Amino acid sequence: MKKLTIYFLIVHTIMLLITGSGIWFILNKFFPETMVDYYFIIPLFFYLMGLIFIFQFRRTPVDEPKKMVNLYMLMRMIKIFMSVILILIYWFLDKPHIRNFAIIFIIFYLVNLIWETYIYIRMELYFKYKDKQQKNSRKDIEL
Repeated sequence: MKKLTIYFLIVHTIMLLITGSGIWFILNKFFPETMVDYYFIIPLFFYLMGLIFIFQFRRTPVDEPKKMVNLYMLMRMIKIFMSVILILIYWFLDKPHIRNFAIIFIIFYLVNLIWETYIYIRMELYFKYKDKQQKNSRKDIEL
């Protein structure tokens, strides 16, 4: 599990660096009027939420898949609430540019949704693999 966590941390960092700088470049080059002042908050928010997501799955027991699904759904709900709170805070601080901020945020949210789904599928496959190994080792012991 430690190797898988390190893999996800490295890929998550690389993915957000590429996505963050790529969207920043596209906005500056092709849509400079939509660029917001505190753009760095958006990739930073998703990076921190991704770290929490990865570290929480690390603590999930391998032999209880229902807990993993519950944790996944709980993390989704927390992310939605935190996203709304962040957008509301930005709205209070910079009302004229809230539309641009929300559009950029939604783009990041969709990209991150795809990434988290990938992480969840990989974790699920890993847990199934470990569970299968444990069952096979139990059968070997019983024989």
